[in-house]
Amino acid sequence: MTDTFMNPITTQTWSNGRHLVRCVKVIQETWDVRTFCFMAEQPVLFFFKPGQFVTLELEIDGLPIMRSYTISSSPSVPYSFSITVKRMPGGVVSNWLHDNLKQGDDLAVHGPVGNFNCIDYPAEKALFLSGGVGITPLMSMVRWYFDTNATIDINFIHSARSPKDIIYHREMEHIFSRIPEFKLHIVCERSDELGESWYGLRGYVNQRMLELIAPDYLEREIFCCGPTPT
Repeated sequence: MTDTFMNPITTQTWSNGRHLVRCVKVIQETWDVRTFCFMAEQPVLFFFKPGQFVTLELEIDGLPIMRSYTISSSPSVPYSFSITVKRMPGGVVSNWLHDNLKQGDDLAVHGPVGNFNCIDYPAEKALFLSGGVGITPLMSMVRWYFDTNATIDINFIHSARSPKDIIYHREMEHIFSRIPEFKLHIVCERSDELGESWYGLRGYVNQRMLELIAPDYLEREIFCCGPTPT
């Protein structure tokens, strides 16, 4: 073994502040949603509380701009972190990220911060309610619970516009098929334009649907995240 191999790696621990990172992977989640994965040049343990967010420091059309995104990955995968971004009509930053950010690009991030997380609000039973790209902080929590073999009863209700808009669909089905205490319910407003059928729950989550899916919801710690109504 060489001396270089035997030298210990100096690993830093993530703390709130400004950090330079590199995009190492871009994943197409749905037709208009992408996940961007980041690592540091020198090894950094990216520990954060699942549900927290970072703020990207960007320059778009010559102007500095800051934009915050929830971390969608889990701190159980410590040497990288990811954000998941939906392309939005008229969205200056989201569209720029989709059109320009690629593997190998460097940028600065600030964080992690945020009171919305599952570490500060531990529970034996939880209800997760998400809509659209609002699934990202809850997915970070689910991945954390799954990877750490946490003892928790989760009832997860996710709403999407159509089957083609279900973010992390295959991964969620995999996770929730392996843990009896994890229950997944996906609600689609409608079938998609291509005629893909949807045989699950349809419409909008309302009081009656909530009581049918999670009759004990008042006994659960509730985490809710979604877009504003349109």
